[in-house]
This record gives sequence, structure tokens and C-alpha cells, in this order.
Amino acid sequence: MVFAIPHRRFHSTTQYIIKISALCILGGIAFSGCANRIKISLAQSLVADVAQATERHDDPALVMQSMPAFLLLLEGLLEENPRNANLLLTATEGYASYATLIELNDRERAHNSYGRAKEFGLRALHKRKKIRHLLGAPFTQFSTITAHLKPKDLPLVFWTASAWGGWISTNLESMAALADLPKVIHLMEWVIGVDEGFKHAAPHLFLGVYYAALPPMLGGQPDRALHHFNRSHELTNGTSLMVHVLKARYYARQIFDRDLHDALLREVLQTETAPEASDLILQNEMAKTMARQLLEESDAFF
Repeated sequence: MVFAIPHRRFHSTTQYIIKISALCILGGIAFSGCANRIKISLAQSLVADVAQATERHDDPALVMQSMPAFLLLLEGLLEENPRNANLLLTATEGYASYATLIELNDRERAHNSYGRAKEFGLRALHKRKKIRHLLGAPFTQFSTITAHLKPKDLPLVFWTASAWGGWISTNLESMAALADLPKVIHLMEWVIGVDEGFKHAAPHLFLGVYYAALPPMLGGQPDRALHHFNRSHELTNGTSLMVHVLKARYYARQIFDRDLHDALLREVLQTETAPEASDLILQNEMAKTMARQLLEESDAFF
């Protein structure tokens, strides 16, 4: 449900290469090992550069066409370094972000991409000895996982929960998948408790979608969904247009309020990305694309 390309802060490529090369020479590490570390550092630096450029790009179609090559690069690096925590997190982010971009028009492919993201995220969490035995446990046991999580785990928990939730939302015919939903919501509520403004208040947006989209018998709560949508809007000062789009798509349609639905979408189309929200350009352009499509479907839906 969140549009964001993998991004973390890295030193410059040159600084990385110098530091790693020095360590290799001083420590007498095998050349092949050094070459591998340099390759990973180069790739991570590239990820940071591509991330910033992508978030500020105004052509979602171009981004969607170029992301598969980026994801294949990550897969190649993971083939050689299957336990690298940073690569696993980056792959989780990348596949979850790509799935979100294509979900509206290619649900099956989005489901597969969410599945890969979920797999990478769970692999990263499985590296933690204290929680690995809880990942596949029933919810009563799984719920104790948050006692072992630390604030530094927030990005991994957020992206894993996002991917897991996306996988469920594109697999609603599976009761086994739906049975995992309480785990996903539990993880995302932990994220909100640590930092509710993370990724432009994305955790609130995520829960808004889920509480709105689910039928009451499966835990759907429109009033609770409205709280999360409004809180996301408040925390982003209205700069994230995706909040209105998803509020229209899931909340307004769920309560059959066409006036609210159409008003939210028209506001999105009339709003320009604020100068201080340059890292939301891609997300907001995608929001406008979705708003146009949802408005075109309004007569048929209502």
C-alpha cells in the first residue's frame, strides 16, 4: 500500500571503496572476499542514488518499466550473499514497492511480487534467534514477538508487514492467508507505537486500508479506518495525495458515500505536489493516475 523505493544513507562510493580496500589489505582478507564486499558497497551506493531519483520522478510508467532490472540486480547479489541483512531488507522494500505500483492493473503479478517481498522480509527476521520460532506460530504465541523487537528493527518490520499484508490482499480466496492477517496488523500497530510518522505516516495509511477493506466478520471497522486515514493526512500536512485516493477507494466505497468519494478524488487531481514534498513526486503522480481511473469507474460502482 506504500509507494517508496528502497533508500538508506550511505557514504560516497569512493569512501566505501577506500575503507573496504584498506581493511582488506590490513586484515589480509582474501581478494575474492574483498571484491565481493566492494561490489555490495557499490550496489548499495547505486541503490541510494536510484532511490532519490525515483522518488522525485514524475513518470510512474517509466519507473514501473525500469524497476524489474533493479530487482534482478538485487536477486543476483542475494544469490551470492543470501544472508546479507541489508540486501534482504532492500529486496523486501523493492518488491513491495513494485507490487504496489502495479497492483491496480496487474493483480496477479503484484501478488507474486508481494510474495517475494514477504519471503525476503521473513528471511531477514528469521536471522534473529529470539523470534525465529515465533514467525510460524499461532497468533497467541506470535503476539509475543514485539517484546523482542527494538526501534532499529522498525524498517524491516514495516516492510515485511507491508509485503505480507499486500500478499494477503491479493490472495483473499485463501483462508490460510487470511489467518495471517492478525499477525500483520499486530506488527503494524507496533510500528505505529514506535514511529507513527514513518514513511510519511504510511503505517496509518496501511491500517486505514485494512480496516476499511475487510468485511466486519473479518475485523473490518470503518470508524477505525477513518481514524487512521485522518491521522495519516494530519501527519503529512496533506502533502501525500495517496491518503485521499485510498480513503476514497476503500473507505468511501465501503460506506457507499459517492459525494465523499468523488470529492476526495477531484481534490487530488486539483492539487500540485508541495515544494517541501519533493520525495513524494512519484507517489503523488501515481495517486493522480489512480484518481482518474477511480473517477471513471464511479458511475458503475455507485
